[in-house]
Amino acid sequence: MNYRCSVLTSVYNGEKYLFDFLMDVKRQTMFEELEVLLLDANDNDANYNIIKDFLHHDSFKYIKLGKCNVYEAWNKGLEVCTAPILTNWNIDDRREFSSLNYQVSYMEENPEIDLCFGGLFISQKPNETFEFNEKRLAWHLDEGKMEDMLEHNSPHCMPVWRKDVHDKYGNFDEKYFCAADYEMWLRILKNGGKFKKLDKMVGLYYENPASVSRNIKNIYKASEEVFQVQKVYQ
Repeated sequence: MNYRCSVLTSVYNGEKYLFDFLMDVKRQTMFEELEVLLLDANDNDANYNIIKDFLHHDSFKYIKLGKCNVYEAWNKGLEVCTAPILTNWNIDDRREFSSLNYQVSYMEENPEIDLCFGGLFISQKPNETFEFNEKRLAWHLDEGKMEDMLEHNSPHCMPVWRKDVHDKYGNFDEKYFCAADYEMWLRILKNGGKFKKLDKMVGLYYENPASVSRNIKNIYKASEEVFQVQKVYQ
């Protein structure tokens, strides 16, 4: 199967979100053309017990990793993914049903672009969908040039990018606990890569208070890490 896009999904303590996430993936208009790598970072089978009922779909690929952080999981996914275009998808976020086809098609039609991203609505309630959500707040969006990105990570949680950028510029830096994707995007831009902001709302970002970067115990550490990344690329 020649997949058009590989999806990197780190799965950790996901019982609350996982079924709704998998159903959201299935409703993507290009689902049959997706390679969805479910990278299980748990040391138990709680998440697998939900995932196993979806594995009859060829698009879902289950990989048991054991305990690791999200960027270690994504890097493992980079080793085995087969599509020329990639995205990540967090299990507590939801996508507009045609958004991946829209983003992937844009990348296929514009080979000079290394990464594209669209707008996001923000939710404070778990397992809302893109179409039905309580709050219609929008994530701040800039153009994605270096000067913009040093102020704000506009691609945020639903970018689509080319696999070959990792051959050119390396993988996600595992020393970071929450900002390795941000650092990766800045690294691409510094080396001449091109980003494109699309005129489309592509998904719903859940401001999960228990997430790695938003957990009250980690907020200061997360902010400091982002600041350190910005200092490197200024």
